[in-house]
Amino acid sequence: MRPPHYNKKTGKSICLNQARSGEPDIVMENTMRLLKQSAKALIAGNLAFALSLPVWAANGSADFTMNGTPVTTSSVDLETGVPTALKYTGGSNTCTDVEWFFRKEGQPDWENFAHVQTATLEKLWRAGTHELKMTATGFNGKWFFGLFGCDHTGQYDERTVNINIATSGFAQTKYPIMLVPGVMAFDNILGMEYFFRVADKIRESSDQTVVDVSLAAWQNTEDRGADLANKIIDVLLETDPDFYLNPTMKVNLIAHSHGSTTSRMAINILARHFQNQNENKPGKVASLTTVSGPHYGTPTADGTHWAMENWGFTGKLLGDFLIESLIGNIGGAAVAILSGHANEYPEQDIKHVLRDFTQKGMARFNTCYPSAGLPQGGKYFIEPPLDGVEESISLPIVDGQVTVTDCQGYLNANANNNNNNNNNNDDNILPPFFVPGTHFSAQAPITLAETPNDAYGAGTETLIGPVYGNGLGDETVPTDPNAVRYFSFTGIGEWNTMFNKEGLAANEQDYTDPALLVIQSMFTIVGERTDESFFGQWLAELVEDFTTGSDPTLRNRGYTGESDAFIPVDSTRFGEFIGSFGPWNHLDEMNAFLGSIPANADQPLTVYEDHVNRLQQGGL
Repeated sequence: MRPPHYNKKTGKSICLNQARSGEPDIVMENTMRLLKQSAKALIAGNLAFALSLPVWAANGSADFTMNGTPVTTSSVDLETGVPTALKYTGGSNTCTDVEWFFRKEGQPDWENFAHVQTATLEKLWRAGTHELKMTATGFNGKWFFGLFGCDHTGQYDERTVNINIATSGFAQTKYPIMLVPGVMAFDNILGMEYFFRVADKIRESSDQTVVDVSLAAWQNTEDRGADLANKIIDVLLETDPDFYLNPTMKVNLIAHSHGSTTSRMAINILARHFQNQNENKPGKVASLTTVSGPHYGTPTADGTHWAMENWGFTGKLLGDFLIESLIGNIGGAAVAILSGHANEYPEQDIKHVLRDFTQKGMARFNTCYPSAGLPQGGKYFIEPPLDGVEESISLPIVDGQVTVTDCQGYLNANANNNNNNNNNNDDNILPPFFVPGTHFSAQAPITLAETPNDAYGAGTETLIGPVYGNGLGDETVPTDPNAVRYFSFTGIGEWNTMFNKEGLAANEQDYTDPALLVIQSMFTIVGERTDESFFGQWLAELVEDFTTGSDPTLRNRGYTGESDAFIPVDSTRFGEFIGSFGPWNHLDEMNAFLGSIPANADQPLTVYEDHVNRLQQGGL
C-alpha cells in the first residue's frame, strides 16, 4: 500500500512539512492529475451519452401495460364497464413526456384524457372497436457540472392499439324502459316508430328491454294515464309474473309532450294503489323523464281553445270541422288503424286534450295530481271570455286558492283477488287493472300572471340536482322504495332556420319546420281578447309567414318566449332539468319523420342514448 504522499519520480514518501520545506509540490501535482482525469471522463461520458441517444430512442419503444399486463399486440379485448389502469414502461422515465388519447368508434377526433406516465382509462360502455394511442416524447440528455438535465427536443415514439368491447352496457339500465308518446300517438306505423329508431339505438349499446308504448292519439289526460298504468302492469307481468310483491320490479318512463302529463297521471294512480291500498308495497316506476312536457301549459292550446270558443261561426268552423273532424277524428282514427289499434281506440277527443293543455286545464291538473318534480312559483295567465261566451272549463279561485271537486279517482279492477291473495299471478291479475272510480277534491295555491310572458312556467325555481318524489306530490329520498326520480329536457328553435333558409346547406335545413308554423302562429292569439274579426288578420299574417319567412313570435303581442314551436321551454322544466337541445322543433325531439334532423343540430339518438346511460349511472 502506497503512503499518503508518494513521489513517483524518486519512489520515496514525504510528509507535508517536507513538501512545504522545498520538496516538489506533490499535492498540487496530484490535484491537477485528478482534474485532468475528471475532464477526460466528463468528455467521454457526454460523448458516450450523446452517441447512445439514437440507440435509446430506437430501442425504447412506447411500451405500456394495461392492469399490470404488458400490451404486446395491436388489439386488446376489454370488459364492459370496468376502468383500466395504464402505465408507460418504455424508454427513460426521467426524460419522457407521455400523453394518452382515446377515440370512440365512429368519432373523427381524438380525446386527450391524460398527460402522465400512469393513467386510468375510464369505464367503457359502447360496444365496438375503439382506439387508444400513447405518445412518448423523449428529451435529449445533457451534463452540466456533473448534473444531468433534460432539454425539450426530439420525438420519442407513438403507439396505437385497438380496444375491443364485445358487449356493451352503455345503455343498460336496471329496469325496463317504456317510451311514452304524445299526441297523435302510436307505437309503430309501417315500420316507423313514434320515437323513430330510439329503441333500436338503445339496444345497440345494451341488452335492454325497451317498449314503444301505444296510446290513444287524442284522449283526456286522466283516462290516458290509466291506460298507461295498465300497460306498465302488463310490462311488469311479462317480466315477472310475481312482480306484485317484488320490490325490485319497476320501469323507467321516457315521455314526450302529452306523454309527460300522461305519465304523471299513471304514476299517481300506481302510487295511490300500491302505497295506500296494499300495505305499502313498493312503487313500480323508478324514474320519469319528460321531453317537452307542458307542465305549465302551452299558448298553442290557449290560443286555439280561445278561438274555438270566442270566434263565433269562425271558431265553430275551426273547432268542429278543422280540429275535431279532420285532425282529431279522421287523423286519430287513421293513426289507430295504421298502427293496428283501431279496436283499442275507437274514439278520439281532441277538444278535451286542448282543454287539458290550457292554463286553466294545467292549473286544474297540477292541483289534482301534484308532483315533487314540478318547479314551484309558476304563474298562470287566465283570460276571461268575451261577453256572452260560456266557459267550458270551471276553475274556482278564492283568496289565491284554486279548488277542484272533480279530480278523477281510479279503482283496482282486481281488488277482490289482489287484497285477499298475497301470491298474485296471471290468474288473478287481469286487464284492465285500473278503471275509473269516484271523484275526489283537491286544493292548491295559485298565482295569476298579468301577461302571457309571465306565465307558462316563467319565474319558476329551477330544480338542480337529483329530484325524488313519491308519486303523490311529496318529495322523498332515494332510499324510499316508492321514490321516483324526475328528469326533463326539451328542444329549442333557432327561428331563422325555421323561416329563413337562405345561406343554409341542404343538410342544415329542417324540412319539418313549416308544419310547426301554424301551431306556433296560435301563440299570437293569446292575450288578444278579440272577436272573430281578428281571424282575417291572423290568416293574412299566417300566409305572410309562409311566403316571406317572417317570424310570428317577433310580433309585439301574445307569447314571445323561447319554445320548440309548441311548448315554452319554461313550461318543460321538471325535476332535474338536463337542458335545451337544438335547433329542434317539437317533432325533432322524438327524431320524427325518419330522423330528418339538420346536420348542424344536436342529434336526438345520441341525446337519448346518453340519457339512458345517465339513468344507469344513477342506479336506475
